[in-house]
Amino acid sequence: MDQEELATRAGLSRRAISNIENGKNCNTASLLKVLEQLDLLDDFQLMVDDKLARINTNIQRKSNKHTGELSNDF
Repeated sequence: MDQEELATRAGLSRRAISNIENGKNCNTASLLKVLEQLDLLDDFQLMVDDKLARINTNIQRKSNKHTGELSNDF
């Protein structure tokens, strides 16, 4: 599928597709439309879920660190 066809299917301009392909800024809605047309939404969701799980694990590890008691001696 070429850029023009993808743009038509996603309801975007060919320029928007080109920008996405070249790593330029795009809005989330446009990216999701393209991923949907390329049948990649499920893969994207798995990647996001995995990343969030790793972030949550890191946050839990940091919050479980034992800091010990602080002395009240001033």
